[in-house]
Amino acid sequence: MFDTRRLIKVSIVLLACLVPHGDAWAIDIQSLLDAVARQPAIEARALAVQESGLQQEKATAALFPRLGLFGRAENYNTPTNLRPMAPTEVNIPAGDDIPFSRNILRYGLTLDVPIFAKQLNVLRQKATTLNDKARIDKKLDLIGRQAAVVELNATFAYLEGLGQAIGGRRKSLEQTRDDIALKVRNGRLAESELVKIETTINDLDLQANDLHAKRLDVLSGIRALTGIELSKAVPMSLGSKPETSPFLRVQSQQKQVNASRKEVERRRATRYPTLSFSGYISGNDGEAYNTGNHIGRSYNAAALILKFPLYDRSLTTDEAIARVQWRKAKEQLAQTKIEVQALADSLDRKLPIVEQSIDLSEKSITNNETLVAVAKVAIRSGRITMEDYLRYESDLLAAQAALYQTRRQRWQILAQQAALYGADLKGVVK
Repeated sequence: MFDTRRLIKVSIVLLACLVPHGDAWAIDIQSLLDAVARQPAIEARALAVQESGLQQEKATAALFPRLGLFGRAENYNTPTNLRPMAPTEVNIPAGDDIPFSRNILRYGLTLDVPIFAKQLNVLRQKATTLNDKARIDKKLDLIGRQAAVVELNATFAYLEGLGQAIGGRRKSLEQTRDDIALKVRNGRLAESELVKIETTINDLDLQANDLHAKRLDVLSGIRALTGIELSKAVPMSLGSKPETSPFLRVQSQQKQVNASRKEVERRRATRYPTLSFSGYISGNDGEAYNTGNHIGRSYNAAALILKFPLYDRSLTTDEAIARVQWRKAKEQLAQTKIEVQALADSLDRKLPIVEQSIDLSEKSITNNETLVAVAKVAIRSGRITMEDYLRYESDLLAAQAALYQTRRQRWQILAQQAALYGADLKGVVK
């Protein structure tokens, strides 16, 4: 007999094997960084790299021979020669077909070969430089967005931690409030003492609401960069600190300077002579105007063409414009070097200070927790004022906020360093 209960039991076991346990499907920081690379903005950068690569191929293709087919049907209002004709080619008195016709069909092959054209070579070099710049810009954009995700996640963790700290202080104040309320009801304390603590709790609720609004902003930023909606901050740990290397922004700007210099060379090269080969093989068919018979003539040519620009004022203006653009790019490069070096030096100096602040904040929290515990006993026995007790609670919250803030600053510094040096954030953050 078919055992239905056994089948159900086996099915449950199989489903348990198929369904991931625990956090198997949970989002981690690596998943967020991978998601950044799949966003349309990065795909657009990849297409920009592809476009610049095609521009490079196009510039290279201009150096290759061009071979083509042509065909043309022509109609004239008077008989026209199929091609230039020597005087002795036909014997008119003998009634030969004269190669003149009103309708002519021309067809054949054309060949054009650049032999020397300096501007084409320089244009290819410029296109190669711009392709290199596009690749650097793509990497710069990707790492910059990944760094922004790390910073936003660190901010999310800071807001979560601060929210938990506010919740802890609220719970502590509620316990004290209950004790104070009993004494107020018994007439042992003035009601104003209860109002003071209620006011502090209300202030904490306002801070919690403000944190919630800020969390929504952070979540929106993470979703815009990754397409993922988080419910909580993902854990992060330091893999390795970013290694120093040439700044990505400087590399990109240097490529722009190089491309601008190549444009100056190209504009100058338009003054150089160009040498090319041109030739064609042409068949020409029609009807002889004097006999009506079909006639055909081939017409082939080959030529070496040397061109030398003697006077073109626009060439001078174009070169002057290119020189100004080159100078502008060099000034922008100089400014970029100043800015990124200043930022790198600042981050290098800040990091050990922030790390030291983390240790100090942890010690401060331990000390303030001890003081709050003592203050809670003292307020119940009436040995300190309500203001003093609330100040101890506030100091503990401030110490906790300082710890979460310094941890956030540490991740911000590491993310900015990775963006500056072009470090792989998947190796920096684990």
